[in-house]
Amino acid sequence: MKNARVLPLTLVLVLLFSFCAPAFAATEGETVTITILETSDIHGMIFPHDYSTDLPTTIGLAKAYTIVKAERELDPELVLVENGDSSQGNLIQIFRTEEVPPVIRAMNMMGYDLSVLGNHEFNYEFEHLVRSIDKRDAKVLAANIYNEADDTLWQEPYHIMDIKGVKVGFFGFTAPHIDRWESDSSHYQGLYFTGPMEATGKVLDELEGKCDLIIGVAHYGETGEYEYANEGMYDIAAAYADRIDGLMIGHAHSTIAETLDCGVPLVSPGYQGANVAKLTYEMKFENGAWVKVSATPEVLPTRDIEPDAELMAELQYVHDKSVEVANTVVGQIGETFLDPREFLPGIPAAAVADSSLIDLINKVQLEASGADVSLAALFDVNSNLIAGDFKNKDGMNAYRYENTLYAVKVTGADLKAIMQVYAGDFFNTFTPGDVTISFRSDVRLYNYDMFAGVDYEIDISKPLGERIVNVMYKGEPLADEQELVLALNNYRYGGLTADGLISADAEIVYDSAATEIAPVRDMITAYVTEVGTIYPETDNNWKIVGYDFSDPQRDLIYDLVRSGEIAVEASADGRTPNVVALNGPALRAAGVLPALPGEAPAPAPVPPAPAPVDPMPQPVVPQPAEGEYTVVAGDNLWKIADKTLGDGAKWSLIYEANRDQIRDPNVIYIGQKLRIA
Repeated sequence: MKNARVLPLTLVLVLLFSFCAPAFAATEGETVTITILETSDIHGMIFPHDYSTDLPTTIGLAKAYTIVKAERELDPELVLVENGDSSQGNLIQIFRTEEVPPVIRAMNMMGYDLSVLGNHEFNYEFEHLVRSIDKRDAKVLAANIYNEADDTLWQEPYHIMDIKGVKVGFFGFTAPHIDRWESDSSHYQGLYFTGPMEATGKVLDELEGKCDLIIGVAHYGETGEYEYANEGMYDIAAAYADRIDGLMIGHAHSTIAETLDCGVPLVSPGYQGANVAKLTYEMKFENGAWVKVSATPEVLPTRDIEPDAELMAELQYVHDKSVEVANTVVGQIGETFLDPREFLPGIPAAAVADSSLIDLINKVQLEASGADVSLAALFDVNSNLIAGDFKNKDGMNAYRYENTLYAVKVTGADLKAIMQVYAGDFFNTFTPGDVTISFRSDVRLYNYDMFAGVDYEIDISKPLGERIVNVMYKGEPLADEQELVLALNNYRYGGLTADGLISADAEIVYDSAATEIAPVRDMITAYVTEVGTIYPETDNNWKIVGYDFSDPQRDLIYDLVRSGEIAVEASADGRTPNVVALNGPALRAAGVLPALPGEAPAPAPVPPAPAPVDPMPQPVVPQPAEGEYTVVAGDNLWKIADKTLGDGAKWSLIYEANRDQIRDPNVIYIGQKLRIA
């Protein structure tokens, strides 16, 4: 061949071996550190600012980036993982039509390596989802999302990275209930979702023998849901403990850093950038292979961290526009809607009796859809409408999610079945001696509906499934064969059809997604804009029955709750309030209350036995270094600052130290534990 050059054999061999040799040649006994960081469930909180209240927070992605930068100084080769639900919430969705949406710009700037989709990534147009995937630099993993057309995976199920010579395999999957929650199937067009256990098993089989470490990244909670109730991430860890070296999870907004009994380290960073989760592995090269010496799970709190100025400067327009939109005045609130907001401290009034706030939501839904009956939930115990200007942010505060509205034909029998599950089954059964109504700890407020258009009673003396009684429609008992149109949000519609409580063939007579104003909360804002001034109105169409609060010390118990000497218990994860009823006999038996006349006093408490010494030290989750204060009745931040810091004017220091749990400085709860700066 003309002008061809023949290389010497020795040079050919040198080049050949240079291409085949590993990039990182380990030596016997050598050790390296592998660092993996995770954020999850950012929900639009790029800046440390909550636009539904127009107040600064102590959390946010910009704060997380400061931690990421500091960790990269320690380990430039760390891996950064994003675990879904970033592109919905805190007004960020209004920017989704941009060529590169703000959250994706932030992720690219921060240098994420891997990304897993959350269920809220499917809340909007499929085109938006595809574009957000295409524009992100991070590799997207989805081991449980398939194309319906040919049963092939829609995205890569795993990715293997060479980190300091160690082959680390990452696999990822999302919550499998998207087709349940997204009533508009165009949001996931042509896709279907498989369960966590199946997806994990398949991908581990593919990774067999290919990696030194295997890490699962799952947008799924520690416990399962619905038909996958036994396939939460704790279950996954136990089932595959010998094949998984760590799990990084999200979705449930939990803050977790623990090594499970099965030996698998698991982390979850909470939500909205409250923490950065971290897994650290010490690896040693022995007998020609990398061996895991240790694995350390941590969460790194952002509350005392300065937000990254570079990221905020890049996206300042997002903050400015969000503040402007949130504070646009569209009407007036004549009187505060929930006053008082709590029946007792820790018991939201709008959950135990009909309220003007829920009635407003149902009224708007009925008028917009033309339905006969409507259902709505109290999404947030902090929700209220305070007398004064009605701004866009008030619509967000009253209705936290960007759900759309459906109206569907049902029968009276259908409606009563729905009411049994989504109203009656929310409550604990009344026990003689109870002086409060309590909620089941495994049901969230957003899964408890209150209905308009029918009158009904909830009898909490009856067993689950039998509590909805005396259902009346237009003054007559609701007949099973009665035809009705029910207004409900798209999330509830998807769940009810998935559970068979609404037939998949039921006629949909209204879909707000096809109208000019799609989200329910925007309908509320539009309604206020039209009427000008709104006032609290309650029709009292439902009530709870089947209880007897006649315990002779009822009022004493109420006073002790108000004074903070008795606290109303919330669920272990803090997501459901008031999960244990206050009970006179139980409180007397525990010695909290004095004995009644003729009743034997409670026995003296027995000191607890010393805790056994754990021979295997567990990783310690970082705790706040500052002092702690438990809120009592009559407290406000000024009083707490005066008691703890000696100056009420320093209340803002306590507020800033607790922005991860205080949305509104005027709203704190008895029993709430606050950090004292």
